[in-house]
Amino acid sequence: MRIDRIETRIVEHPLLAERAIVSSLGRHTESRYLTITLYDDEGRRGFGEAATAPIWSGEAAETARWVAQELFAPLLVGHHFDHPSEPLGRLDRAFFGHPFLKAGVDVAAWDLWAKIQGSPVSKLIGDREPVASVPTRVSIGGYSSEETVRLAVQFWEAGIRTLKFKTGVPPFDDVERLGAVRERLGGAPVFTIDANGAYQTEDEAVAAIEALIPFDIALAEQPTPRDRIGMLARVRRRVDVPILADECVFTPGHLAEALDCDAFDLLSLYPGKNGGFTHSLAMARTVQDAGKSCVIGSNLETDLGQAAMVCLAASLTAFPVERHACDLMSALFYERSSTRPPIVLRDGRVATPRGIGFGVEPADEHAADH
Repeated sequence: MRIDRIETRIVEHPLLAERAIVSSLGRHTESRYLTITLYDDEGRRGFGEAATAPIWSGEAAETARWVAQELFAPLLVGHHFDHPSEPLGRLDRAFFGHPFLKAGVDVAAWDLWAKIQGSPVSKLIGDREPVASVPTRVSIGGYSSEETVRLAVQFWEAGIRTLKFKTGVPPFDDVERLGAVRERLGGAPVFTIDANGAYQTEDEAVAAIEALIPFDIALAEQPTPRDRIGMLARVRRRVDVPILADECVFTPGHLAEALDCDAFDLLSLYPGKNGGFTHSLAMARTVQDAGKSCVIGSNLETDLGQAAMVCLAASLTAFPVERHACDLMSALFYERSSTRPPIVLRDGRVATPRGIGFGVEPADEHAADH
């Protein structure tokens, strides 16, 4: 594979206003992301998305675009690569950080490589026949009990069977919120909670989780700050709820530390956070070798970014998708799809895209600003 050029485009993706994600990190009301296109010397194209969010990864679309064109492009354009992971390896050796931008480039490289092979990416990486669809869970932000119930009912009626509640968001009472949803919908929905690192001490995290156990929570996601892996491990030993690690494990090094501490039961993986599809793939295999499982997390990627996430979940046995739903929820939050064909959500399940590469391309690619 020879990379002939890189194009980048900043795209604003409107969210449905009534479904803004409110968490302990802030309010996500719009997505200003970077679309990345890699061309080979025969004009074939691979597509990726950098789901830039300054409050989460420190990357903005404008800074990512500058880095891509001024720093990344000179290391990639005009070079031949024997494997789709090699462009990311070159970037990792040269630059620290920039995980979501690197992921966008890496996803585009895998998409382009698979197109050169005339194959879906799933056929190149899978250890099982890709499942036809993956159950999704959906995030309900930190809202009042009334608003929480309203959203939960909407999502339940849309076929979503796993509800993820953002917790630790003042001034709302999480016991009251989850209790109200259980009273309205009964015991059928699967409840998970996600604090996004809101609890600053071990005791605070344990108390918050234990207060919600009566509502039959299936797992607790990232109750402790992202830089406190040891604290997460201690919390895990004190509660009878499976722990899902998210913000504290970005890299393979973070994963090794978390496994050394036995800090989690499940790991939230996705290309943006991990700095590349290549890293997510390797980390999923490491988690599986350790006897644990993975789920797909999300930075609210659009369908363009989500295509690679569905591919991972559908193709790898490290993702027991019928037991643990994944964060594949773009259709529930965006006004329109960013791709053609759109990724289909039906009856609470996201269809695995078909076709070569990751099976999608930007819907508005002809508006490219490069």
